[in-house]
Amino acid sequence: MKSNLKVSLLILLIISVYACSSKQSQTKKYFRITSNITTNTELRKPNTLVVKKPTALSILGGRPMVATKDDQSLIQLNNNYWLESPKVLLHYIIKNWAGEHWESVSIQTPHRQDHQVLYTRILAFEKNQNSTNVALEFSLYDQENALIFNQNYEHAEPIDGEGYRAFAKAVGRSVDSILNQLASDL
Repeated sequence: MKSNLKVSLLILLIISVYACSSKQSQTKKYFRITSNITTNTELRKPNTLVVKKPTALSILGGRPMVATKDDQSLIQLNNNYWLESPKVLLHYIIKNWAGEHWESVSIQTPHRQDHQVLYTRILAFEKNQNSTNVALEFSLYDQENALIFNQNYEHAEPIDGEGYRAFAKAVGRSVDSILNQLASDL
């Protein structure tokens, strides 16, 4: 009987030590992109702009944040996520940006109305060491589906501060810079 009690106490002690020493699970963090674009609303384009949802490779368009390693490979981060996928976040930002430049903005193609269609493709959207790497391709078509404008933009923004909150803010500044360049080119 004493040996069974000793074995039981030993097992209980081992389980207690193992439970106390096991690593706590890390909390998942979710980030949003903030945009602070200021524009000149006097130069608005008279057409309607249809803003299509951006496209991206699956690793860049998913909710987990992506980082570039020293060997230039991309990795998805396990505990740092975008609030929505970058495609959804960029769609919202681009629609707001377009509202400052066109008379009206839509997500559906209007019938019997002059319009242009803006397509966006995410080419890069990741953390690269201590800076962001954001690259976007914009294609603008007229209502007859003729290409009016096609340009790639890339911007690297230094990350001011530590952690992925600072990264998310730097991504917002990169997107703002790209959209300001796009506005001046259009």
